[in-house]
Amino acid sequence: MTTDPTGEPADVVFRGIVRPDAYAAPTDAVAVRDGIVVALGRGACDALVGRNTALVDGVVTPGFVDAHVHPVMAGLNRLRCDLDDLHDLDDYRRRITGHRPGDGEWFLGSGWYGDVFPGGFPSAAELDRLVGDRPAVLTSHDAHGVWVNTAALRRAGIDDATPDPAGGRIHRDEHGHATGFLMESAADLVTDLVPKPGQAELVAALLEAQRYLHSLGIVGWQDAAVGEMLGTPDLFPVYREVAGSHRLTAKVTGALWWDLDQDISQVDLLRERRAESQAWPNFRASAVKIMQDGVCENLTAAVIDHYHGRPGERGLSFVDPEFLGLVAKTLTAEGFDLHLHAVGDRAVRECLDALEAAPRLPDARHQLAHIDLIDPADVPRLAALGVIANIQPLWAREDHVLVETKLPYLTDAQRRHHFAFGTLHAAGAELAMGSDWPVSSPNPLWGMHVAVNRTAPYGDPHAQDEHARTVPLLPEEGVDVATAFHAATAGAARASRLDGTGTLHVGAPADLVVLDQDPFTVSAAELSSVTVLATYIDGIPVH
Repeated sequence: MTTDPTGEPADVVFRGIVRPDAYAAPTDAVAVRDGIVVALGRGACDALVGRNTALVDGVVTPGFVDAHVHPVMAGLNRLRCDLDDLHDLDDYRRRITGHRPGDGEWFLGSGWYGDVFPGGFPSAAELDRLVGDRPAVLTSHDAHGVWVNTAALRRAGIDDATPDPAGGRIHRDEHGHATGFLMESAADLVTDLVPKPGQAELVAALLEAQRYLHSLGIVGWQDAAVGEMLGTPDLFPVYREVAGSHRLTAKVTGALWWDLDQDISQVDLLRERRAESQAWPNFRASAVKIMQDGVCENLTAAVIDHYHGRPGERGLSFVDPEFLGLVAKTLTAEGFDLHLHAVGDRAVRECLDALEAAPRLPDARHQLAHIDLIDPADVPRLAALGVIANIQPLWAREDHVLVETKLPYLTDAQRRHHFAFGTLHAAGAELAMGSDWPVSSPNPLWGMHVAVNRTAPYGDPHAQDEHARTVPLLPEEGVDVATAFHAATAGAARASRLDGTGTLHVGAPADLVVLDQDPFTVSAAELSSVTVLATYIDGIPVH
């Protein structure tokens, strides 16, 4: 029991099961005044109940934080024809024909999976039947390809004789006809013709994403790419408008995008943007995002040994390791946290080498995002260097996408060190959970479910097969519920430099959620069934 010394009435008292953090013993009440936790325990909290104190019953825990997310992109998807919550061709057809695309010239959408289509690929003929002559382009769930109709192919000048562009492929049928599926850079032939979203649409997208994230119990996040990147507009002005107008209810850290085509002088702009953000409520640009490699599915993740069946193919290091070292030294000396995209084991090693050579600051929050593969020799280096493992746990299951598009490229040795959450945790590395939404669902309880069970949540539409639900991916790499919960709350908050968020101790901000079940007492197999009933930030309900 913790008592508030002032004795002033609380604004709200939550009663029921209260989990102050992942490791503390539960209590039965928490009191909040002026957005701050002021008491724990029924006796202390009841003493603060006044005439105007609101009473809320339920299972109360710290709010969740998403340490790696792309909310504006995801919000845009939700405002357009979003197929992300579906995994069936007939459902796609109903969603597309029922969508009202507005006044724009193009029909835009996203979120489809190739395995729902006969032969594994979508066709222009199918989309023609659904949208007619309006040019249409729908991006795949992983953003590595687009599905277009005949009108879009015609608009882009693509026909059967059009050559594949460098780094891309125009899919063709057995007769050599362009089918309407464009992969990697071939997608640019069409997407470059689509008008870029304006500021108003981007603001609306951020607000829609915020609404949805709050509904999942997320009180804050780290935007993993704030800047102009990979064909998307600059998001810094979007946050300026939303935060400056006091509509950013979430607590957000922006990881400023490191432009791979510029030199070290871009540090000046990053410094200016960080300084400007200091004046905005609920937003700080304290980190820099550097993309060191790609993904295993298209052989661009940087690996130490060659890919299975691809002698000599070891992926790409997007930043020369020597230059990466200079960047790390420069940014660390400027006080930035480094948020490094590292999927392959070679990229992980290159990033750790760069951080090892950089100045060691006592409160640095450097992190490696994704870490799909890691060489055992590098596992202890994260803890030794104080580097956070920013993991995307929803990926660590044997669903169709992993089994069919990734595992065939991995050697047996690489497969043994795949999403090594348990190994990293046992070696003392800090874990922080992120979703990479819209690549995968931002539901933190689904993420916890996979981190613990290494199998898919039963509600996930993209893993409805019995294998994904029951056969774990490297079960020894699972973590316990407390470790997963910490990674989704205090661990993710620390990675996002949201100090205080992630716990419900006296003096902490009242960033909390009310759940329908206690995630610490439901069976591990039922973790994904836990539902968020309400979300509070600084004691104010946002969902």
